[in-house]
Amino acid sequence: MEDRNLSEIFEVVGGRLRTNFVLALRDGPLRPAQLSQKLDAPISNLYRIFNELKHAGLVESFEKDGLVYWKLTEFGIRWINANIETITGSLEKGHSKVAHKRRKILLFIPTFILIFSAVRAIASSEPTWFIGGIILSAIVYLIIEKVK
Repeated sequence: MEDRNLSEIFEVVGGRLRTNFVLALRDGPLRPAQLSQKLDAPISNLYRIFNELKHAGLVESFEKDGLVYWKLTEFGIRWINANIETITGSLEKGHSKVAHKRRKILLFIPTFILIFSAVRAIASSEPTWFIGGIILSAIVYLIIEKVK
């Protein structure tokens, strides 16, 4: 178990929910329902992630008073302690990728509406098309921003 391929483990732990899963279990054993509440994620996704991490040897389950708990294995604790900077760095990096992609979408749609309305205003010689495009692009931007 000690000589596991680190790239394989990083591949398994990749992703925001998997990283949060591992970091939440770092605080101590949790029941699946508690972990679902803590991470605000569907329990079915957590079971899938648990099985992947169990296969990599990072987590295990145990039973106490008839209740199932999930915890990190000794190998998982050592691996997280050795790679905590990389894990939390990938968490921040993944967030910035999502934010950048979202920002591009937020800017593309209103810009397209503005360009389309400007072309239509020039073609029809009516400046009201451009004014309408400005209003519509502002509304679309606000709607997309609220939906998140």
